[in-house]
Amino acid sequence: MTQPTFDFSTVLASSVHDMKNSLCLLIQMIEEVSEQVTDSSATEKMAKVHYEAQRINSSLMQMLTLYRENNDALPLNIDQHHLDELVEELLLNNELYLEQRGITVSTEIDESAVAWFDRDLICNLLNDIIINAMRYTADKLFIEVQTKNDGGCQIRVHDNGDGFPPVMLKNAAMLMQELKVQQARTGLGLYFAQLIANAHERNDKKGFIELKNNGHLGGGVFSLTLP
Repeated sequence: MTQPTFDFSTVLASSVHDMKNSLCLLIQMIEEVSEQVTDSSATEKMAKVHYEAQRINSSLMQMLTLYRENNDALPLNIDQHHLDELVEELLLNNELYLEQRGITVSTEIDESAVAWFDRDLICNLLNDIIINAMRYTADKLFIEVQTKNDGGCQIRVHDNGDGFPPVMLKNAAMLMQELKVQQARTGLGLYFAQLIANAHERNDKKGFIELKNNGHLGGGVFSLTLP
């Protein structure tokens, strides 16, 4: 009797999608419960659980995006968005961990700044950047947004940690096809970031990412440029 066959990658993608939905509900529940908790040690534990749940959610989103891109089905819903509202939403999503770690966040964003991009994809990318910055910073983050005359924008996330290791700086400068994503989680994260940035194209220009050290706060700087 012939055994039935199925596309494992499709099954995995479907399972990841279900897990992501459940995880989003779990994150919401953690936020609700944390508002009712008054014990400081319990609040600290809730903040750490919330942070780890955010990291898992980010990883699941990366897996789904890479699956869709591999199947030529990466969705792009380009529209105009206010950048100050986008950053405010991302900071609220991570407020619990920011407060628990005592991380001070400053921003430099014009209230009238707008740009054209896929909101879901860019939100997930920037959220991943902020999650990593929160993990490695000492106690400060600085987010700046600059718009360009041609309608593009550049978003930079600064921290006051030890900076990016040499291997990350090297990988960020590589072309997407040169990244060995199977060797490390770092490679996968950078590939995802480059993929989302490059997917945004306008007037023969593509988005791109840059990593550098010794930024405004003395640590690492993750920069996302959109056309």
